[in-house]
Amino acid sequence: MKEYLDYRELVIKFLAGEISDREADILREWLKKDPDNRRIFDIENELWQKTGIKTVLEHFKTDEAWSEISGKIGLKKEKSGHVVTLTRARFRILIAAASIAFLATLGGIALWMTERRSVKMISEASTIISTNEGEKARICLSDSTNVIINSGSLIEYQSDYNVSERIVKLKGEAFFDVRTNPEKPLKVQLEKMTISAAGTQFNIFSYENEDRIEATLEEGKLKIEIPGQESIELKAGQQVVYFTKKNKAEVRDVNTETYTSWKENKLRFIDTPFEEVLRGIARRYNVTFEVTSRDLIDLRYTATFIDESIEDVMEMLRVVSPITYKIHNRTTVKDKYYLKPKIVVGKRKSSV
Repeated sequence: MKEYLDYRELVIKFLAGEISDREADILREWLKKDPDNRRIFDIENELWQKTGIKTVLEHFKTDEAWSEISGKIGLKKEKSGHVVTLTRARFRILIAAASIAFLATLGGIALWMTERRSVKMISEASTIISTNEGEKARICLSDSTNVIINSGSLIEYQSDYNVSERIVKLKGEAFFDVRTNPEKPLKVQLEKMTISAAGTQFNIFSYENEDRIEATLEEGKLKIEIPGQESIELKAGQQVVYFTKKNKAEVRDVNTETYTSWKENKLRFIDTPFEEVLRGIARRYNVTFEVTSRDLIDLRYTATFIDESIEDVMEMLRVVSPITYKIHNRTTVKDKYYLKPKIVVGKRKSSV
């Protein structure tokens, strides 16, 4: 843990532009040492970019912000009673190191927690919580509704949430455990669908690059509204699938665990098209794919992965299907940018 913290500080110094040549060499060797180290660098880099540190520094007066923060975290005075002084550069590094926590303090926002990393951006009217690929987040809304947000997803709600109504907007995937209130149903607004729940547990799958929206109900009842169509009432154990290109909705009886197992870090496919499988793996493991043969598009997979590494997942796919693959880990420290690993997938030549 100590070693992780030491190298994390080097990453933060690097992103803040305060790293020395010697420290840059140490960081470079650390990145080459282990793929997990490159992943840590990627997470910190995306966090730095998405939290908008420069904007924060411009919005708040540095002296006033530091005075407020240092007082709240116990750094304003040492035991001797002397005031601790920090350089502006060190202050930038400190903000980067705990940017989410400081943004929460300065914005006066509600308490929230993450399983790994999530990004919270604040405006006068709304709160936006987003996750990068390969991440999940847990939040508790002001009405005690719990939400688990899957990777590559975004939730937005207004500052007056639960005052007169409960409305959230979603892009991506999330599981909702809704606090019961028949007088004030929770409404989840998607681009092409609105879902209403008084008190229930359900999963929504609504990524922009997919051709369908899925709402899967574990318990309770759901009301589905699609513009231009009659509303749909779902019962526990049912799922509505809305095919966006066809403008067609279907209700199915399903095993809900199949569609909610991602909460337990399971990646499950049932007769799933190859392209969809790759998109799911890409979101889960924060990688990109390049497919060199269109002949592979007709492949379909039924499989469940539980906490396997990306190498193990790709090897399992190779064993059961006619594919080859090569994982390219791409890191460049010089230009302060880390690229996601790219996996090139091709068609395996027949041995006959």
